[in-house]
Amino acid sequence: MRSTDSRIKAWATRAAVATALVASIASGAAAQQSGIQQTPDSARYLISKDVGAERWAISFNLSDKTVTGNVFKTDGSPPSFVFCNNLTEAISPNPADIQYTLDCYGANACAAAPCSGSQWTLIAAGIQLPGSFLLPDETKATFSGNVQPIFTQSCATNLACHVAGGAGPVDLSNPGAYAAIFEVRAGQNQSKNYVTPFDVDGSYLFDKILGTGLGARMPIGAPPLSAEQTDAIRNWILEGAVNN
Repeated sequence: MRSTDSRIKAWATRAAVATALVASIASGAAAQQSGIQQTPDSARYLISKDVGAERWAISFNLSDKTVTGNVFKTDGSPPSFVFCNNLTEAISPNPADIQYTLDCYGANACAAAPCSGSQWTLIAAGIQLPGSFLLPDETKATFSGNVQPIFTQSCATNLACHVAGGAGPVDLSNPGAYAAIFEVRAGQNQSKNYVTPFDVDGSYLFDKILGTGLGARMPIGAPPLSAEQTDAIRNWILEGAVNN
């Protein structure tokens, strides 16, 4: 097993690679080979990026916004491991412009259990990644940047509507809205969830927005959502209703 000093030295090189990665993103120089796939449960994005002579194979976990994975090298040496905490998230209505700020740690392979936390070394503090790096290309709407602002402005407005402890059957206020609607059975229509990923017709929340659900069209006592707002929610559902 490598000594602590040699491990830190190795990850000092990794920090330089991370810095180069951010610089390439900022300059708009995309990696030659890259790809992002969303898991079927809408819980995470799987990301593969070629950065210089390395391949970054990482997972963006949407429940806690951590980034984990491997860095594979072309010289035949063992892969390294990466773990990043999401410190802040600067929301934008344009998904590509969201800014994530992360602290990233690196480690070599654990030789045998227990795998101690002391094996991890901080390799990049306050690294900034845009939505264009962590989200699929041409993402049209995110929950945080497009959908929740609509809920906050038009739906979760007072105790007569969809707020915690209010009269509405579902809480659409921040931060509980996502958990309250994603694959949760609709009270007024037990054949549908409030939101079913990839399925607008199977999402009762969208029925209420269009006025095709039971009872009054939502938002009640206010003008219907604009075409732009409706499209944002439709696109978000069609893209998997991710907690992004």
